[in-house]
Amino acid sequence: MRIKNIFIMIFRKTNFRRKNMISKIKWKNHSVLGNLELDFTKDNGKIYNTIILAGENGTGKTTILDTISEFLNLGAVTPFDYIEYKIEDDDFRIYYRDQDRHELGFHQRESLKTGEKKRVYSNKNNDKESINNDLDDIRHYGIAYSKARSGFKTNIVKSSTTEQIDDNKYNDDEKEDFTNIKQLLVDLSSQDNAEWMRITKNDINMDFEEFKKQSKLYRFELAFNDFFDRMKFKEVDETDPNEKKIIFEKHGKSIPVDSLSTGEKQIVFRGTQLLRNMNSIKDGVVLVDEPELSMHPRWQEKILDYYNKLFIKDNIQLAQMIFATHSEYVIKSALQNSRDALIIVLKEKENVITPVKITAPSVLPTITSAETNYLAFNIVSIDYHIQLYGYLQAKTQKHKIKECDNYIKNHPSYDSNKYGKMSQYGNTQYETLCTYIRNAIDHPDSGNTYTKEELRTSIEFLIELCKENDT
Repeated sequence: MRIKNIFIMIFRKTNFRRKNMISKIKWKNHSVLGNLELDFTKDNGKIYNTIILAGENGTGKTTILDTISEFLNLGAVTPFDYIEYKIEDDDFRIYYRDQDRHELGFHQRESLKTGEKKRVYSNKNNDKESINNDLDDIRHYGIAYSKARSGFKTNIVKSSTTEQIDDNKYNDDEKEDFTNIKQLLVDLSSQDNAEWMRITKNDINMDFEEFKKQSKLYRFELAFNDFFDRMKFKEVDETDPNEKKIIFEKHGKSIPVDSLSTGEKQIVFRGTQLLRNMNSIKDGVVLVDEPELSMHPRWQEKILDYYNKLFIKDNIQLAQMIFATHSEYVIKSALQNSRDALIIVLKEKENVITPVKITAPSVLPTITSAETNYLAFNIVSIDYHIQLYGYLQAKTQKHKIKECDNYIKNHPSYDSNKYGKMSQYGNTQYETLCTYIRNAIDHPDSGNTYTKEELRTSIEFLIELCKENDT
């Protein structure tokens, strides 16, 4: 083992943390992603802790997660042209040559700081121990993947086993049967009960509340109770000799986990799956596909915070998290934390997928659902038109509609063939498409109509005007 690695391992034992994060990824002639390149760095060169991938169906969001998961779970590096990542103060690039067995994960690694190169010939079936000892290998730090599922199949748990937490740092979420999640909670409860009995039997000076915070089950109970407003984790019920049940309490009633709603099960099963090896994948990567599945919009607004909190300790995020979503509410919550979260919208045109970074604020001074839907999914709406027109009035101090209409008409970018449309309200004549649509929205009984394309044209021009006057 190199001296550098020995030095780092010594410092790890004294609670120093070694930060590992992906900075850039480029795919290579992929059947879905083509030569897509994603950059997770900020303008100052630092790397985002949280990345949100958004876009319509067919833009490759899940494929991105699948290919990253396959490699970090000690599989193939074939889909990639390169992956760049940072470990402490050193940057690395991995890639493969044609003669490498890239389908087995064999690759070349280069330090971008020193230029040192190394051939890596290890995977889950070949010299896996070298990955455990190689602190410059991105795969060393582990991976957790939570795939999108609409349901969770489970069977009855009848007895305790020896399931443990923090005993595995690789997870590709391939199992469709989630009985093992119930089994884990049953086993942890049994282990905690045995430990508490040992403490009381030996008269160890520790009260139950202090013990509870150190118990194995506590991390799960804390996560569930922090998310749910009117439901709490209650216990593992072992009174039935034929079944051990995970019990929640809701409105004063005891409810087995299998009787929870689909959205509630998303929180419990997916959260438990990620939490079980939380301490094994410090500095690793966590992938979550469609975290918003089966959830009310109010839950969608806070689901990103829920998953992030699973991997935060002492205000430090323990893993880099990458989400794929269709939800405007997830994106909106990410925009509210744009200092630490990067949103990448994937757009497909003529079978080519391109990434677009979006930040907050984009045009409007505050984050709105209408603007979020436009930025992420290219959806034009009446609400967004209203917000843009009102913001333009405020920025230009043209509070009267006629004054704002004249401002638009006299702007150097104004093209009457594209942005002109006559209308009248009372005795006042208006000349621009933006004002025509504004008045048609405000006075739906006027009989004035417009097409979706006219709405899009007007919104695009209002964005141009608002950005110019946004100081």
